[in-house]
Amino acid sequence: MKNKTGIVIRINGRMAIPKYEQLVNEILRNIKTGRLKLGDKLPSINEICNNIDIARDTVVIAYNELKSRGIISPRHGKGFYVSSTSVNNKLKIFLLFDVMNGYKEVLYRSFVKNLGRDFQVDIFFHYYNLKVFSQLIKDNADKYGYYVIMPHFNEDVSDMIKKIPADKLLIIDKDLINHKENYAAVYQEFYKDICSSLEKALKLLRKYKQLKFISNHNFQFIPEGMEKGFIKFCKDKRLNYSVNANIRSSRPSHGDAYLVVSDQDLIELLNISIRNRWKPGKDIGILSYDDTPLKEILAGGISVISTDFYAMGKTAAGIIKDNLICKTENPCRFIARKSL
Repeated sequence: MKNKTGIVIRINGRMAIPKYEQLVNEILRNIKTGRLKLGDKLPSINEICNNIDIARDTVVIAYNELKSRGIISPRHGKGFYVSSTSVNNKLKIFLLFDVMNGYKEVLYRSFVKNLGRDFQVDIFFHYYNLKVFSQLIKDNADKYGYYVIMPHFNEDVSDMIKKIPADKLLIIDKDLINHKENYAAVYQEFYKDICSSLEKALKLLRKYKQLKFISNHNFQFIPEGMEKGFIKFCKDKRLNYSVNANIRSSRPSHGDAYLVVSDQDLIELLNISIRNRWKPGKDIGILSYDDTPLKEILAGGISVISTDFYAMGKTAAGIIKDNLICKTENPCRFIARKSL
């Protein structure tokens, strides 16, 4: 195809490269060769469809890709124009976390490292606030080439996420229940993971009088499946157990074992142990959720139930780089250290 601007677009239907990607590459080639200059108008979507064997949706995808890189921009009612001739612009990724903490830092660093230099990652935080979560998605719709979202809510957020095209969406850590679109995800199975991990820790847990789960929802996401799995496991194994809202309400005592999710609860429990001269792993048991480098050395080593956050970041990066739409369950493990 050659239009009145003098640009040439060639699409080969026999190539393994998707047509939308070929179209992106052709626009970039025309910019590199100078046929398209800053401010030039691109062929309309209808013009391309009428002259090339290519579907309208394919052209839309290609133009959205170029728009997300800042290469082209729309003018209301007039079409698309070249807004940058820097054709090496990085693909922009919208990354939405709840908060930043130790294990999410591992995830973030792995994700960025494995993406490489061809991507720009902009990170946002919703702080467990549904209004903030929804507004951030609304405000950034159509501004990015890919959206990576951590929906850390026990409420259904599928309607809020529908604003994002399914082929540009990657859900991480917690999968969506009611989102029916075909999207990518790297997620944990919290119910299954906690049951299988506690099974591996059972021999160590049986030496304690009671197992107490600190389910502290104050500025901390506790998946429903985690708590349900804990209760089911304790009942099946006939373990004395309790679920407590915080450390204080659990009334810590000598001979108890604790499963804590919040790092703040972990520190509080360790401080209580120090004051009472309780030795973790002997006088009191401590099992933490989500591993971090600090937990390897804290108090001689904190036992953990944890998904592999480095692997999660690497898998997420691979899905984006290879343009895949798939769902992957991330591996979980129990790591025994001196605290149990």
